Amino acid sequence: MCKFLLFRFLLLCPIKIGSGFNFEIGQRAHEHLAQLIGMPTKIQQLIDTYRTNKAFPHNFEPPDRDIFLVFGDAMLKTFPHDLIYYGLEDGTFVGHQLQPRQGMYREPGESGYKVHIDTATMKEMQKHLSSCVDKAGGDIPCVMRSGESYIECIDDCNVVLKCPDELSQRNCSQIRNNSADEMFDCESSIKWCTSYKIETFTDNHDNNIGFIPRTAFCIDSSGKPTQTPGENSDLGKNGLGNCYNSNGVTPVHRNISGDFAYCGGGGIICNTTFVGGYQSLNYDPRFRPWYINTKQTQKPNWVDPYFFFYPQQQMGITYSHPIYTTDEKGRSVFTGVLALDFTLQGIASFLTENYKNSDTIVAVVEEAEPNYLIASSTGSTGIRQVMLDNPSQPCPEIDEEDARVQCETVRIPVSRLSQNPLDAAISQSFEAHKNENFPENKLVPSRVDDLDAIYASQTRTFSTEEGIEWKIMILSSVDSHSGDTIMPGEKEFAFLVTPAVIGFVVCSMLLFLFAKGRNQKEFNASDQRFTEAFLLSCALLNAASLSMIGPNTNAMCLTRMWMLNFFFVLTLVPLLLKSYRSYKMVGNKSATTRRRLVPGIPFAMSVVAVELIMLLIFTFAYPKTEELLEYDEDSVTHREICTSGGLILVQMCYQVGLILAGCILSFKTRNIKMEYQDNQQLILAFTNIALVRGLTIVVALG
Repeated sequence: MCKFLLFRFLLLCPIKIGSGFNFEIGQRAHEHLAQLIGMPTKIQQLIDTYRTNKAFPHNFEPPDRDIFLVFGDAMLKTFPHDLIYYGLEDGTFVGHQLQPRQGMYREPGESGYKVHIDTATMKEMQKHLSSCVDKAGGDIPCVMRSGESYIECIDDCNVVLKCPDELSQRNCSQIRNNSADEMFDCESSIKWCTSYKIETFTDNHDNNIGFIPRTAFCIDSSGKPTQTPGENSDLGKNGLGNCYNSNGVTPVHRNISGDFAYCGGGGIICNTTFVGGYQSLNYDPRFRPWYINTKQTQKPNWVDPYFFFYPQQQMGITYSHPIYTTDEKGRSVFTGVLALDFTLQGIASFLTENYKNSDTIVAVVEEAEPNYLIASSTGSTGIRQVMLDNPSQPCPEIDEEDARVQCETVRIPVSRLSQNPLDAAISQSFEAHKNENFPENKLVPSRVDDLDAIYASQTRTFSTEEGIEWKIMILSSVDSHSGDTIMPGEKEFAFLVTPAVIGFVVCSMLLFLFAKGRNQKEFNASDQRFTEAFLLSCALLNAASLSMIGPNTNAMCLTRMWMLNFFFVLTLVPLLLKSYRSYKMVGNKSATTRRRLVPGIPFAMSVVAVELIMLLIFTFAYPKTEELLEYDEDSVTHREICTSGGLILVQMCYQVGLILAGCILSFKTRNIKMEYQDNQQLILAFTNIALVRGLTIVVALG
């Protein structure tokens, strides 16, 4: 290690400058999401203003259907969302969808009525029973299938109770001190809800249960239902066209007469309720998740991403806002829910249009486990079709009818994204941030082996009071710092290998000569065991310095930590023993001849044992490599360095202590008899070692 640090200090090798990281991208993506997610609040404010100004004269009741559809058309053209709609406590549903461009409407009332029973209720519901349409435009009865849901009223849905949310359930009479202001605030926060329950129809071979359909309509350029030839406005086509039934062939021609609520109530009969209607579904807003959740919480909220019923395979999110009216008692009564749908494609389009062909990758991921993808600039959707009986297998290419039975569409966690080669960078970078608890003010590196690249990434939290919790990830590939490793072909390679090989060869040759001349008097008089141990350790230390060649992997860093430190201490041991033995001989009158046996074996073993214990502790207690990103306004540089959690400081203290001990011992024995004058060489050896080690400490700490 010391040789390597000394070479870096002396050579002043150039550093490879990394590529830049645009920190503004995360801010722009955050602002775009905030703008998109903030639109429902603006639309809600507009609707409140419209209601205050009596723009909806019937307060969202069925006669306001066409007014809302025209309003929805303006909202869809002004604000980028996909569907605006509302559902009421009486079952009314009105909606305007962008793609396909259509209106939707459901009359108020309760499904689940008996079809073949001659009662006043059945006579009243007969108009709904015959209001469904098939694919070719023919009238069919609106009969429920087994497993479908319907609403069953409690006391004709006229009972008004406190809503189930926390504020409404408070007992205002228990407010301490009976403060008038506190009492008023408490009572004002109470919301009141009608009572009903959701039932499921079970087929008992008596198909006599009817439903009130939700009908899809063709609409004109202003948003009103139409079936007039040449007036159907479909944004998926060029210009205006005709209104066709679901088969795409038969023109729509529906003029069903009846005293429908849309006509104005009070027994008024009209034939315009189903004009332009081409599709019928059993749909009641009151048993949909977006409606139920809003009624329970009495708060604006976002529904987690889910698959829309139509268009199929589209992922989206829904914003829901409660609607209230004031009854004759002055109570705030929950009337229904206003909702807006956003497809995730809108977010994906922004990312792909701005970053698909750039060096930056942007992805939005759910913070909650299992961290599903919302959108990314790579174009990946985060969904795929899989076999219904084996979700690990992709759905084969088969005809549509078989696919409905055998396959299903599922979401993919970001950890398993594989729709684009760049998805590997998103997956691994997200896991790296997750392991560090998503630091927002720090760039986190990740090595993507599939792309043979290193990415720097940043995360930003995107959250709203209505429940959205997302992470915005910004990734950019960066260059690696070339000065942290020595690889073949670099100029440092020759400076490291040359002295290491020369040192190894010289020490090995001297060791060979000493071993060969073991029985000669001159060699025997030179403390052969000390010398051979020292030469062997020197040869191994020189060879160990070659471990500095290669990348900084866990295995290589561990190898360097052991070899360089252990062999350095092992090289010092013979010198210490020789100095220690000479020190013991000072003042000993019986020491007239050079001792062959070493009196400090326990001391030597303790020195080596302490080194082994330290290396073992740091082997298991600390990581071996650490990836760093160094960045300024112009560049980002990736570094992968060997780390040991303070081992270098502990080793420096220990090794410097051994060197100082050797210097002191050899200095005290400097005036020993001439026949032991090799102690002067020990002083020189320890002094040189102390100088070199001092330089390496300066380099390491500098």
